[in-house]
Amino acid sequence: MDADQIRVQRQRLLHELEALEQMRRGSVVEQYREVSRPGARRTWQGPYPLYTYKEKGRTISRRLKGEEEVRRYRNQIENFRRFEQLMRELIQLGEQLCDLEAPLREKKQRKLAWKPKRR
Repeated sequence: MDADQIRVQRQRLLHELEALEQMRRGSVVEQYREVSRPGARRTWQGPYPLYTYKEKGRTISRRLKGEEEVRRYRNQIENFRRFEQLMRELIQLGEQLCDLEAPLREKKQRKLAWKPKRR
């Protein structure tokens, strides 16, 4: 890919990045609770949708209520994962641009660096 193609690809990624609004890190999992009753065997209740994420090295969890909230959180998490993917691609394109332009800069610097000594 040449520099112009990379810049076009970069603009496409930036446009897609701009369209992402609501995003949230973490995941939505299903939680089951163990229920013990005297004289009866243990049973499991659930599933209960649970949103979890890490903050300052600790896991934070909260229960979600209703299918609409679960759907909204999953969509926001999916947006965050897409954001991360777009950022990786942008970094990769930036590195490709650097690699394409580095030989040109080095060539110019070599030409400028060598000057005959005046006597």
